[in-house]
Amino acid sequence: MFQKKKDDASAWTKAKASRFLLLSSKEKMFFAKYLGVMLQAGIPLDRSLVAIHNQSRSSSLHAVLHIVLTDVASGEFLSSSLKKFPRLFDNLFINMVTVGEESGTLAESMFRLADHIGKTRELQAKIRGATLYPLIVVSGTLATAAYLVLVLLPQLAPLFISLNIDLPWTTRVVLNGSVFLTNEWPWVIAGIVALIGAWITLRHIQPTRYAIDWVALRIPVLGPLIKKIEIAQMSSVAGTLLKAGVTIIDALKIAAASAGNAVYRHWYFAVADSIQEGEDISHYLAKHRGLFPGFVTQMIAIGEETGKLDDSFLFISDFAQTEIDDATKTLTTVLEPLLLLVVGGFVGFIAIAIITPIYSLTTGIHT
Repeated sequence: MFQKKKDDASAWTKAKASRFLLLSSKEKMFFAKYLGVMLQAGIPLDRSLVAIHNQSRSSSLHAVLHIVLTDVASGEFLSSSLKKFPRLFDNLFINMVTVGEESGTLAESMFRLADHIGKTRELQAKIRGATLYPLIVVSGTLATAAYLVLVLLPQLAPLFISLNIDLPWTTRVVLNGSVFLTNEWPWVIAGIVALIGAWITLRHIQPTRYAIDWVALRIPVLGPLIKKIEIAQMSSVAGTLLKAGVTIIDALKIAAASAGNAVYRHWYFAVADSIQEGEDISHYLAKHRGLFPGFVTQMIAIGEETGKLDDSFLFISDFAQTEIDDATKTLTTVLEPLLLLVVGGFVGFIAIAIITPIYSLTTGIHT
């Protein structure tokens, strides 16, 4: 049985160290799912948390549950305790727990939360699957090019120079690039680090991030996929929260905070503000068809008319997930031949630059 600590100083120390804890989405889904199962079976909250603590193999979850159990034993609400870990539990998680506690439906809230996390994990897996092949191809190409330019070509360069032959322009270009990278590699690495740092900095500046995300939405093939991902994520969050009893305004604001694209984040907050002024969601979205397809607007309008807006959002999420499957397959189909052309041209250019003078040299010797 888990022994609860009574030392407040120890609990404070653990809370301070919690900023270094990490919980994967799988671990959070495990926590929500099994807590829901045990509460539904009639097991008290404290005993349920003890059981999850004993079953979990995650050291981070163990540390979190240690503090949570201490708080719950002292009469604190579960949601209040989880708020001490803002890096681990987002607003969606906290709000679902809060609503469940207030309405006496914590088990149902945990099941809905686990289902939402599971769908989010599936969506992330699809995105990783679509980007894995291009990353492997690009990484292999860069490794091959680095070997040819930085290892093989420097070994052949003295031979080319000693023979006093006219090198083709391709060879001169690659040779000059090899010499530059070999001699100035610290500056090259520093430049790459500076570019990455500048990109990260720009992404944290709201206007520039908005501009970057706006451009991303207009890239062929990739842009439509981003739109589907954002709509699926928002619909899943909003539908899950509405099912739990959260107001539509709060649900949209939480969905906005979880949006990955700054353009959609801006418009989700704008929709929430328009609702406060008395405007229907569907009417507002209809004004921005570039971001929200007609199907989304129509389904939300039906939900508003029937009073089943939560079901409409969840249906939109499921439908968008299906479209994402098709979009990722299309993206892979388009990228494969394009990558082959780019990679083949790049490696072929370097190969020709190395082989051409060797071929000229052997031809001259035979002549």
